[in-house]
Amino acid sequence: MQGNNGVSSGPQLHHAYEHPIEEEERLGALFNKLDRDGDGRINIHDLSEGLKKLNLPANYAELLIQKADVNQSNDLSLAEFVNYVQEHEKRLLLVFHTLDANSDGRVDERELMSSFKRLGVHIDHDEAKRLLQR
Repeated sequence: MQGNNGVSSGPQLHHAYEHPIEEEERLGALFNKLDRDGDGRINIHDLSEGLKKLNLPANYAELLIQKADVNQSNDLSLAEFVNYVQEHEKRLLLVFHTLDANSDGRVDERELMSSFKRLGVHIDHDEAKRLLQR
């Protein structure tokens, strides 16, 4: 953003018009759930506790903060969190569409086995089924 003198005033902040309202509400609610101490920032402790509740390894918190913390403050603002989640969701959607060979909106065992085969990795039907259940 530029101030009145034309000088940049740092990274652009998150504005309501940047994302659809429903997405703003969804990500804002998730941010607030993770912001355990209510200080408007998600730190490593907030995120570790949130991930534990989702049965995810605590080291994911450190990795997520490293990747999403644009200003290197060792915590996440709402803007940093929203940006990271949206970019991550875009990548996941691209992977999903690649796996969903018949475009039915679902990935089945056959599609997963075929995708792994293209990568040179053989998995059997049972293994594909276990992966999809996870």
